[in-house]
Amino acid sequence: MLAYVNVLLLSNPRVMYAMSEDNILPPVFKRRNPATEVLTVSLTVFAAVSIIIIFWAKEFDKILSFTIFLDCFGMILSAATIFILRKKTKHLDDTGIYIMKLFPLMPIVFIAAYIFVAISITLDYEKNGYAALIGISVMAVFTGLYFLLAQLKKNKL
Repeated sequence: MLAYVNVLLLSNPRVMYAMSEDNILPPVFKRRNPATEVLTVSLTVFAAVSIIIIFWAKEFDKILSFTIFLDCFGMILSAATIFILRKKTKHLDDTGIYIMKLFPLMPIVFIAAYIFVAISITLDYEKNGYAALIGISVMAVFTGLYFLLAQLKKNKL
């Protein structure tokens, strides 16, 4: 669990930084501490969101179910990109640059496993405190916010 938290602490503020580089988030998310190079604003926002989740859930199982449910989407979509990449690079198939044994079986099994986990969390709503419904709501709000900010940026240019 600590390794998972460590990964989130390292990656999510950098995602906010990258979104700021792409002018999706405000430039303040690029702010770094001059002495340590720590992404202070991004890390602070991530910590605040984490505190809100902890305040809402209050129980380890609910926090875990909520985060795993949201991660299922990221893992499924990330794994599904292999099909897009393989289609776009079809001309490289016989060059030996990349080989995946048991393709497309392995990515399909991986995706199916995460779909199973997401469905399990969804069906166990009494234990998980509706983690799936709240996760979908949070994802919908942030996805909508992303597209809203992207549209505002596009209209501004």
